[in-house]
Amino acid sequence: MIRTNWHTHTARCKHATGTDEEYIEAAVSAGIKTLGFSDHAAYTDPDPRSRMDYEQVPEYIDSIRLLKEKYADRINIHLGMEVEYYPEQWELLSWYRKNLDYCILGQHKLTYEGKSIYHVTQREDLTQYVDAIEEACRHSLCDYICHPDVVLWAYPSIDGSVREAAERLAEISLKYNMPLELNCGSGVLRDPKQYDDGIRYAYPTRAFFEVFAERKCPVIIGLDIHDPKLFLSDKYLERALSVIEGLDVNLLEDYDLVEEAKKRKKLFY
Repeated sequence: MIRTNWHTHTARCKHATGTDEEYIEAAVSAGIKTLGFSDHAAYTDPDPRSRMDYEQVPEYIDSIRLLKEKYADRINIHLGMEVEYYPEQWELLSWYRKNLDYCILGQHKLTYEGKSIYHVTQREDLTQYVDAIEEACRHSLCDYICHPDVVLWAYPSIDGSVREAAERLAEISLKYNMPLELNCGSGVLRDPKQYDDGIRYAYPTRAFFEVFAERKCPVIIGLDIHDPKLFLSDKYLERALSVIEGLDVNLLEDYDLVEEAKKRKKLFY
């Protein structure tokens, strides 16, 4: 089991379960020493399925900060958000960036009201996805890129366009010293899927991590927890690690994301 996890959700996102304190108790029981909460960031319109409502943000912040104090002698707790790059939400994104401990980037739509990454099947969509990530990194909006290969959820086969997207992400990672995430969430909570060219997990995807390993990109393991009890099993961590077995991946252990975030915030614009 890893000792640091920066990718933890709460029930506010509407597809997770459990109380904030239950997540902390489970993390402590699992031997986690540093726990970052990074629930799906709220935007100006409500979403019934995938993120907290804007009105919940103050309560989210207060809850995690109170629990940080309560558990200070047992675990290090930090407050973040999983954001997405949407220029029309810049005012809110700026507030999150300036006022939270850290932000991770999890792009789930190509544009604010556009196509979901879970429906991407064309090369031009891959390009638009990577473009959004590049813009977020250029503005120093985030501190790592979570599930960079989630865009391959519905992509029919590992072709040249996939390799091109992975190469671009590797370039972005190295240019901005931006870690990429080996994700242990939904992609491996489900069994491998049948695609046109074979069976694989929806994500993480070995084709991406072959490129990341070749280029020596920094990689962080993110548990992407949506249920406290998942802290207590290594099953999905082991599934994710099986995807990169034999690759010389530059895994960062006990990476201090908050200290790095302090440096990035000075570059934010």
